[in-house]
Amino acid sequence: MGKKIKVTFVVTNCKKTGPINQTLNIIRNLDKGVFEASLITMFPEEENNTMFDGYRKTNIKIYQAGMNKVKSILYGKVVVGNILKKIKPDIVQGVGIPPYRMTLGYKDCVHFVTLRNYCYEDYPDQYGKKIGPVLADMDMKLIRKQMSKGEPVVTCSNSLTDMYKKKQQLDIGFICNGVDVSKYSKRDLSKRAALRKALALPDDKIIFVYSGRLIDRKNQQEAIESVLHSARSSEIVLVLLGDGINRQSLVDNYRKHANVLIRGEVSNVIDYLHASDVYLSSSKSEGLPNGVLEAMAAGLPVLLSDIPQHMELFSVNMRIGRYYKLGDVGALASEIDSMLDDDLSSMSADSYKAVMNNFTAEIMSKKYQNLYKHFL
Repeated sequence: MGKKIKVTFVVTNCKKTGPINQTLNIIRNLDKGVFEASLITMFPEEENNTMFDGYRKTNIKIYQAGMNKVKSILYGKVVVGNILKKIKPDIVQGVGIPPYRMTLGYKDCVHFVTLRNYCYEDYPDQYGKKIGPVLADMDMKLIRKQMSKGEPVVTCSNSLTDMYKKKQQLDIGFICNGVDVSKYSKRDLSKRAALRKALALPDDKIIFVYSGRLIDRKNQQEAIESVLHSARSSEIVLVLLGDGINRQSLVDNYRKHANVLIRGEVSNVIDYLHASDVYLSSSKSEGLPNGVLEAMAAGLPVLLSDIPQHMELFSVNMRIGRYYKLGDVGALASEIDSMLDDDLSSMSADSYKAVMNNFTAEIMSKKYQNLYKHFL
């Protein structure tokens, strides 16, 4: 057997986020006979908000730089570069643009990055409406420069690639996100009543659930208002899981409504998915939404806004659920009402099959592995 291909992943830290989860999925499914993976973390881990143990259990080598943000700006490239000199990787994959920048001081490798959002939509929400567009301009300048050198860049969905093509005139390939289907197993309806009791959820309602960040871009207020405007609102409950800058305002504004439950950050998302009937996302923008894929892997039908990234899922199978026109509360309320009369069991089966056949972590990782080989 020949020399293994060394792939080093560089992250800020292992905070529980979609990109960190997707990177772990890539590593878990690597062909160990061909690839040797390692990880560099730039910042210390956050207590009670880390996936570090998941990475450690893969038995890859992990290097912790232990920098803070100021130190990373001042000499992050030097610190990361010195670690890379010890590893001597063939490919370095930055998970996010800041870590990607830190890898560019080391020249003896292929530099690689996956774009997981459209920066001009995501950054204003993340960094503010003044700073966000400036940072997006900087990142686009960097991506154009690296692509002109022949360095590989992909997005995490076909629809996101189309967006960069139309809006930035960039020809970028894509590898769709994948879900760990062993973790998000298909729900067992015979156990749903017991789960609802344990989670203090009503047993006599149709439960719509969302899991993810509670921020403007995710647009939870539209989902809540649609539930409240539903002609059959007394028959349904909306459960929101996750944290974010909008959480407290949502709690304050809707605490009086018994059919809106904002549970915040939980460690047992899978239990909530198994206890629910429909996954609801009213998001304004996505890469390829992890929360939706995970819900589908749990066998939930979906009700989604008609953004391109959501419609990409429907292009695989139109029977996975329903969609509505983003921004139209009345249209979403109408679709909610209609779903109460749909054959949710049939939608559930189609939703599960769509993920299993197209969006698993194994499928995603194999595509990355083929790309790594291509660029060496």
